[in-house]
Amino acid sequence: MDDLLNNHTSSTWQSELKAIIAGLISGGKYGMKIRLPHAAVMTLLFRGNASAREKLKLILQSSWEHSRNLASFAATYKTILFLLKWISIRLRSHPDHERRCVLERIGRYMLRIIVDGPSSFNDPTTVTSTLSFSPSTSSTPGYAQNTQHAAIAGAIGGYMVWGNYSSINYQIVLYLTSRILTGLVSLAREKEIPPFHWKVLHFRNVYPIQAAVVWGTVMALFETYPHVLHPSLKKSMDEVYRS
Repeated sequence: MDDLLNNHTSSTWQSELKAIIAGLISGGKYGMKIRLPHAAVMTLLFRGNASAREKLKLILQSSWEHSRNLASFAATYKTILFLLKWISIRLRSHPDHERRCVLERIGRYMLRIIVDGPSSFNDPTTVTSTLSFSPSTSSTPGYAQNTQHAAIAGAIGGYMVWGNYSSINYQIVLYLTSRILTGLVSLAREKEIPPFHWKVLHFRNVYPIQAAVVWGTVMALFETYPHVLHPSLKKSMDEVYRS
């Protein structure tokens, strides 16, 4: 069993390392590609009083921060995925009944639940097989072996990278929040979870109501409690509705 584990590790660590480096490079390139033009436009629009040198500095700082953070997260995420795969194989390579110490068996049991989920005990003799925790599993380098690994790696990477507050990080977290909510509604509809799969709640019927609620709410807040809105949003609304 140890030989299988060692052979598996030695045959995959280089591929995993390549995937980590690829994520680092791709994250940096993509972050720069989407932030640079955005930062340039926003700086030119809202920093008209700044000098050309100050504008260039702001554009480069914003672009660098977004590029660096996205690269850091991609590399961190894929590194943790590799560690979780390694831990999963180690836990599966020595069945719990081979351990005599009760505390050690309990510890390994708890760790296995955290890493692989309760469903991993359905086939305790399999060492390198993919897990049944999610509909889609993969042992491809750089890919999550299961949904639980993706959630753990994403949460740790999110805390380490995006958990440091800045206007850019906050903007990205808010963006993802809205996309996640939309995705969860789509998933609920796909799984036919009521009431999301009802025809009356089809996107074409719901979207106008959503637009009305969102705009009604933001305008009410702007007129009554403007201080609770994000400064950038308030500034934009001041320019439109207070000029």
